[in-house]
Amino acid sequence: MAARGTGCGGKLLGAMILAAALSSMVPARILAETSTFGRDSGGLLWGDTVEEAMRCCPDLRFEGYRIAGEKETPYRAYVRSRAPKRIFGVRVDSLEYWFRGDRFLEIRAELRSRIGPRTLVTEAEGSYDVLERRIRKGYGVPAGQTVKYVTQHLSVVKETTWATRGLAIRLRYKGPEKGDVDRLTLELGWKGGVP
Repeated sequence: MAARGTGCGGKLLGAMILAAALSSMVPARILAETSTFGRDSGGLLWGDTVEEAMRCCPDLRFEGYRIAGEKETPYRAYVRSRAPKRIFGVRVDSLEYWFRGDRFLEIRAELRSRIGPRTLVTEAEGSYDVLERRIRKGYGVPAGQTVKYVTQHLSVVKETTWATRGLAIRLRYKGPEKGDVDRLTLELGWKGGVP
């Protein structure tokens, strides 16, 4: 069940596709825009150790620690120097692979864009809509969806979440509060224990 890809760099969704295939929620090909599936194709799998990830992706390097919760052990974040920064076909500024307890458990992507004098919809806000449609197509109806308007800064915060068997997805757009920069964040995490 392999999908097309371009080297290990285009395979960041391999882990997400594995979760979809394992959960029998959706055929892997639906989400495989630029990724491959499984170890045979060189993809990174949920639960891989740092050592296995380094063998698969030699350009993987330690970036720092990320605190997800007050009482939780911090994640160790890694980045890829030669990986294309795209997820579901959408360009992102940063893409991190998060490990906890020596296991790959989360992907975090972020895109920041600027609002200009002729901007009606920023790249980040437009990408939110694209990602929301594509994830909905692959994973179905979201578990939660909120839209909040912050009148003090005339800003919007949109968030959509999915919870499928073992996989948690969180898509968030936050309009500019101060200045002219907005932000899109996508988090994909394996929550079904160590695979």
